[in-house]
Amino acid sequence: MSNKQSEQIVIIGGGIMGLCSAYYLLTSSPLSSVTLVENCRSIAPGASSYAGGFLAGGTGDSWQGSPSRPLARLSWKLHVELAEALDGAKKWGFRECKAVGLAVGGEGEQRSAYRELPKGKGEVVEDDWLRGEREDLTGEGGVGQIDPAEFCQVLHAKCTSLGLKTYYQHDPVAVSPSSASTASRTLTLNPLSTSSKPIDIPFTKLLITTGPWTSALLARLSLPQLPISNLPGHSLLIRPALSASGKELPSEAVFAGISGSAVGVHASTSGAARSLTPEELSEGYTRSPEMFPRASGVVYVAGENSIPTTTNALAGQGGQHKLPPRAEDVKTLLDPGLVKRLTVSAGVVSPNLDVKTGAVVEVAQFCYRPITPDGEPVIDEIEKDVYVATGHGPWGITLAPATGKIMSEMMFGKSLSADISKLRAARFTQVKAKL
Repeated sequence: MSNKQSEQIVIIGGGIMGLCSAYYLLTSSPLSSVTLVENCRSIAPGASSYAGGFLAGGTGDSWQGSPSRPLARLSWKLHVELAEALDGAKKWGFRECKAVGLAVGGEGEQRSAYRELPKGKGEVVEDDWLRGEREDLTGEGGVGQIDPAEFCQVLHAKCTSLGLKTYYQHDPVAVSPSSASTASRTLTLNPLSTSSKPIDIPFTKLLITTGPWTSALLARLSLPQLPISNLPGHSLLIRPALSASGKELPSEAVFAGISGSAVGVHASTSGAARSLTPEELSEGYTRSPEMFPRASGVVYVAGENSIPTTTNALAGQGGQHKLPPRAEDVKTLLDPGLVKRLTVSAGVVSPNLDVKTGAVVEVAQFCYRPITPDGEPVIDEIEKDVYVATGHGPWGITLAPATGKIMSEMMFGKSLSADISKLRAARFTQVKAKL
């Protein structure tokens, strides 16, 4: 399709996938209108703001699974371009960094439950801020970091200046059926305010980027189903206790594996998105923490992916994996016990992050990330003029720019900038034959 032709595009979901898609749609087709629908009070109310902001996979064959690697290579290039164009180093803390694997208290401990970490090379660093045996995982480069919340805010402001219209606190409730007589359809929105009436928004293209809420929304709108579940994750922002020299922490992402000997207990097997065993509950630490010092000076600490006990309150609504209606409601499920586990692990990995020696936990937070059965995202047209981009798991921040660019190319009938043949929806289900 020529850039001189216009489309009426509606994006449901104001997280990083929706925002990156809006940016590339608006910049590649200025005559098209783009409308963003978010059912919360602000953009990026979930994982897009609470994720670590670690970027990886720009070069080489590491970090992501092979189906996503072409997307990751493109996305690194786009992250660099966006940072240069929009002053990302200043506005969202973009910087290249080193990646470190760390064995604390013993060898052979798992350092990530859901990432494909590259093979590292042992190294010794003088005056190290970390405890344990180091490995350099940086490889061929293409590793960096951002503050995702700031990234989303800046990108939304840029998109708004390009003509993006945003609806807040509106729930999508219906999509009109496709018709051979007209290219336009309508999306019906129910405003959360009871004093307002439903709104019908016309569209020629519809994009759904609602993360772990995608399956529920597809069912509500009577669209083809996809198996999107959720990966829970607690995280902390810790203000470190600096060394006597006053040196700031180096720019390096740390993936640690903690042996039970480091905290005086035996470490049992842990994994992603499951309840804790009685043994783990008594241990009180996160076995595979991830730590990312940010340009702002705080350190992001994550890796606690167990199901919080606070979700038991949702049992009457469908059990532990039943999500709250909106991303902004997830914060009520913060589990103090899991926060404590992360806090303990941070202190085990680094004296600079030990609350007993002056480190301060400034923020404790919780979010859900969308994940598919095979751990790879879904980027596809699932019905004529209806598109989905979701299921990126722990790699949403890394892969978002490339996903947005690919989605704009797909909608406008252009050649795709990366091979996403293994990320199509048909690998899970037979979508409706309306394409």
